[in-house]
Amino acid sequence: MERVSIKEGKTPIILVAPHGYNKDDESTATLAENIANILGCYAVINRGWERADDVDIFQDKADCNNVEHCHEDVVKEEFLDPIIRFKNRIQRTHDIVYLYMIHGMANRHRILANDSKMDLVIGYGAGSPDSFTCDIWRKNALVYLLEEAGLVTYEGKRGGAMSGWARQNMNQLFRKWYPDSNVQSFQIEVIHELRSDDDILQLTAEEMASALSDLMEKTRFNGNGNNKKY
Repeated sequence: MERVSIKEGKTPIILVAPHGYNKDDESTATLAENIANILGCYAVINRGWERADDVDIFQDKADCNNVEHCHEDVVKEEFLDPIIRFKNRIQRTHDIVYLYMIHGMANRHRILANDSKMDLVIGYGAGSPDSFTCDIWRKNALVYLLEEAGLVTYEGKRGGAMSGWARQNMNQLFRKWYPDSNVQSFQIEVIHELRSDDDILQLTAEEMASALSDLMEKTRFNGNGNNKKY
């Protein structure tokens, strides 16, 4: 089995599943693939790199959500280079590139958030100081559209584990490493329940794809930002 799957696309969206091979992120590879098939967009999906503290290419170990790991030989060629190549290709014909990092979170996070209905958490670089990976109005629009699609959506709180703020986090790839303000990057954490079997996963893919497509098309939306934090 190939360690990384890449999918060509026709829309200015790139889906990335950094931990698609790992148990905690079970089925995020399939989720990203299904969304990409619905949208006809680009995708880079980890299917064989096992998350680890250190890179070992002979044991298939690397954290593909860690930009430093992604600059190591082999990991770079297989995982990072396609993301950058797709970004450059999209920008030949589009001003804005939408980049989505698809992750999984355990159902217990609903208990921690005191909300049994929480489905998603959006990370966009809120921290100290902020390192926003997208325009705030686009983040507000995404949260609104995901909620409209039936997904209870929180924001990653400032400095939290799901904020997508850390320098090494792949969500910061086009802010801290290859600065490009025309790349709108989001980290999306998906609760386990929404990917627990094939039917539920496909429904989740359809709901998420609807929101991502609408965001691409409805660029004039500007929300008020009064969203739930987790």
